[in-house]
Order: sequence, then structure tokens, then C-alpha cells
Amino acid sequence: MSVEKELLIEKAHEGYTVCYVDECPLRTQCLRWLVGQHVPNTKSSYWCVNPHFEGVATTDCPMYRKDQKVRFAKGMTHIFTSDMPKRVENDVRMSIIGLTNRTYYYEYRNGQRLIPPKLQEDIRNLFRENGWTADVTFDGYVEKYDW
Repeated sequence: MSVEKELLIEKAHEGYTVCYVDECPLRTQCLRWLVGQHVPNTKSSYWCVNPHFEGVATTDCPMYRKDQKVRFAKGMTHIFTSDMPKRVENDVRMSIIGLTNRTYYYEYRNGQRLIPPKLQEDIRNLFRENGWTADVTFDGYVEKYDW
């Protein structure tokens, strides 16, 4: 197990959604299953994955959370450069807000909310779709579990 036991126990106490599908081929690498092994017997109820939900317990499980850290971006105050056409800047900004919402956009922009890998790629695609071919660079990166 690559995740620290104390962290799994902490998540179990916080009410993280857990999974108990022992037939799942991904269970030993899934944060939900690993946390489920540490739910204290003092909790009378908790959130749990529905084992009958479509795709659960398959190699394409929609509830799967990998037990390895991923690279989150932190902040995007410099993604719009001075040589970028204003049309591209405006269209991309409005598209990011459309993908998330205005509050999240500013939280992502200011580094108050981490930007998950999928959203990073979506943002890069928005730039490409609007004709910007230069690299898109976020302010920084952190390695964390994608709970």
C-alpha cells in the first residue's frame, strides 16, 4: 500500500465515500476501497459507492480513485501573456468559466483551488481551439492524491 495508513484513517473519519466491492479488479489500488478498510466501528453510517451503479467493479469504474499522487496545477495568473491576442484571451477566459463557474475560475486563477489534470488538459485544448499554439504554463504544480 503506497498511501499512509494515518491518511486513510483521517479520510475515513472525514466521511470520504468508500467502497466495499471485494470483486473489483482495481480495489487494491483504489483510494475508496483502501479508505473503506479503515472506517471505524464507532461510525453508524457513512457514504458508500453503490455496487449496482453502471461500471462499478470493472476496469473502467467511474468511482475509481488511483492510490498514487497526481500533478495538480496551482494558479493561472500568467496563462494569458502580453503577446496573446485579446480575442483569444477573452474567449478562453469565458470558456473556462463555462467549464466551471465564475467563482471556481477565480479560485483556480488565484491558486485557492487546485486545478486537476483533466481540467488542465481542457484548458490547454481551449487555447488550441482558439488558435493559440504556444505552451500554456500554470503558476506552479503540486503532487497530491486525487480524492
